[in-house]
Amino acid sequence: MRIKLEQVTKNYGNVQGISNINLDVGTGITGILGPNGAGKSTTMKMILGLSRPSRGRVTVEGKDPFTSQDLKRNFGFVPEYDCFYEHMTGLEFVAYFLRMHDISKEKAEGMARESLSELGLELAMDRKINTYSRGMRQKTKVARATVFNPEILIMDEPFQGADPTTRILLMEKMTKWAENGKTILVSSHILHDVQSLTDNIALINNGKMLAYGNRHEIRDLINIPRPISIVPVKKGNLRKLAKIMIDKKWTKATAIDEENNEVTIETNQSEEIYLELPKILQKEKITVEKIYSEDDSLDSLYSKLVEGAQWK
Repeated sequence: MRIKLEQVTKNYGNVQGISNINLDVGTGITGILGPNGAGKSTTMKMILGLSRPSRGRVTVEGKDPFTSQDLKRNFGFVPEYDCFYEHMTGLEFVAYFLRMHDISKEKAEGMARESLSELGLELAMDRKINTYSRGMRQKTKVARATVFNPEILIMDEPFQGADPTTRILLMEKMTKWAENGKTILVSSHILHDVQSLTDNIALINNGKMLAYGNRHEIRDLINIPRPISIVPVKKGNLRKLAKIMIDKKWTKATAIDEENNEVTIETNQSEEIYLELPKILQKEKITVEKIYSEDDSLDSLYSKLVEGAQWK
């Protein structure tokens, strides 16, 4: 299912939550990233139809989620904060919400039992929720949101407080749901997990969309130089390699680290470098130990976009 936000602004009195957000999301997993107060949760509430935009338009498959009850039956929502009936067991809690979908008591219990078991709670589903660990609570929230097989899954900080085993399990499930054609939006501060799930990201800060796409497209769009380090086998080739690199049109700057025997170049044309560099090394008879870029990560790009001077 396709989600579209067109010039969406949300005001809370004199406070602006989000401003002129544009987003077009189809099937698969999309990560929504940004610091606390950036506008991630506000954006998700608009998509879920829990809040109406002050300006702009939100549609899901061309319909307004705020007014379409049929559409809301296709939403599964994992909120950031706990919202349990603590006196219930996990099984009772998930089955209770299935009953709201006009599912019989017997069938709801069977579906809830199956969903909780798939998420590793087969031994805990008959215990009261007030005895659950944080990871068990996260799994229960996901079970409640997914048990009725929704087409759209909105997950607000699903990995927060989850132990490594729970995170891995949730990621595996999310990947499987995406492969089955679901549309999944994931808000998270754990950038490594989002990077493992998807390369399709939306970066939000101060209520504004900074960038949307995969991290390579975003880097090219905003023209952030990328450092690439080259480690020659022979130290005697260090300065020779630096001189060759600095004369190339795609090099913006070079730095020599004699202690670690490496040359680092900054470039906006990394793809061209990776294509041309082997030819250069072969021509100059320079053997290298490795070529790498520690900056090719979502964490690095996130830091540059959210904290960089270009946004201040």
